[in-house]
Amino acid sequence: MSQKILLVFVFCVVALAGVNAVPYITKCASHDAKCLKRSTQALLPMFANGMPQYAVQALDPLVIRTVDASTASLQLIVNNMAVTGLKGCVATKIERDLAASKLLTNFLCNVRAEGNYEMHGRLLVLPIEGKGRAQVELNKIQMNVVSNIVEKIGKDGKKHWHIKGSSYSYELKDKAHVNFENLFNGNELMSRAAREIIANNGNDIVVEVGPPVIKAIVDKIIENVNHLFRAVPVKELALN
Repeated sequence: MSQKILLVFVFCVVALAGVNAVPYITKCASHDAKCLKRSTQALLPMFANGMPQYAVQALDPLVIRTVDASTASLQLIVNNMAVTGLKGCVATKIERDLAASKLLTNFLCNVRAEGNYEMHGRLLVLPIEGKGRAQVELNKIQMNVVSNIVEKIGKDGKKHWHIKGSSYSYELKDKAHVNFENLFNGNELMSRAAREIIANNGNDIVVEVGPPVIKAIVDKIIENVNHLFRAVPVKELALN
């Protein structure tokens, strides 16, 4: 009987000790950029699908309730925006600057966003208004994020990373497609010319009104990376 109790106790200790372990993450040295990129790429699809054991929400689709993409000349609000395609992103560059406590992440993605929009004002040089569904396809968008990493002692008494502040930039490597339904409340005569200009200037439109949308996506990703960091100690993620 005592042997059985001992075996159960050992099993429980081993199980508890492995709660935070992430066996599908390859631990890399900070200077090993190739290892960092491989490990990140292997994790991406699982991370985007959600990892409830680490409180990581599903990010594909990623639903953003409200984004204010207004400019000085345009009022544009997008509600209930669903973003798909993040699970297919490719890690093109991952670097850790140990001395500066920074993490550089570059990803190339093909994403689609769809939601309800309402706008009024001037888009590019075009007087415009409308309310309805909007669709955006971003082909080969390069997203570059630099994050500041700090170490905290978690509830488990171990060191954990935490992203405290970040900056981002993006570049469109291919043509973006933008579509606003129900322009000018369905007035076909007025909306025909607007649709043509929008169809031919998708990249310029994304550059003009896209930053708040991209920021909302990046912020949501970072929020969930912090969930992962909060759950998993540094020693399970990296060699140094």
